Amino acid sequence: KLKGRMAELTARAAGSVSHLVDKKPAFDFQATRREIDTVREELIKLEAAVTRANATAKVEHDGRPMTISEAVRRLQEIKAEIAWLGQLSLREGTEVRQDVDYDVQTGRNVVRKTETTFVTALAETQRVAEIDALRDRFERLNDAVESANHRTPVE
Repeated sequence: KLKGRMAELTARAAGSVSHLVDKKPAFDFQATRREIDTVREELIKLEAAVTRANATAKVEHDGRPMTISEAVRRLQEIKAEIAWLGQLSLREGTEVRQDVDYDVQTGRNVVRKTETTFVTALAETQRVAEIDALRDRFERLNDAVESANHRTPVE
């Protein structure tokens, strides 16, 4: 909610920083900046309190306890690995390419075929299985974090 308010206020301030001399903006730039500062301070305090709580509260995942901070970091890494695996360019098999070149000796255009064979260290079916396993792991860890968040007090 606070982040949304910050975005709203910064957009409002950006829209009121300059204006035509005879057309006053709906919101005063300096007053909006003071409101931004107030919301920013509240957001910083809340995020710091959450960080403190996450550094001490524990969750259990895959049979081992860890802090919520560690769990959140692991969630980020799982998401990154899913994205990385998904964007890998997997090429396997033989690709045939035809190029038209000018042959100086014959004075004519000739078609040259080039075959390129690729092998992959990760088959598409294996990639899908790994991504599915990572998604399952993410969901289990995220559920543990969400559950802990509901019972962890933030001061």
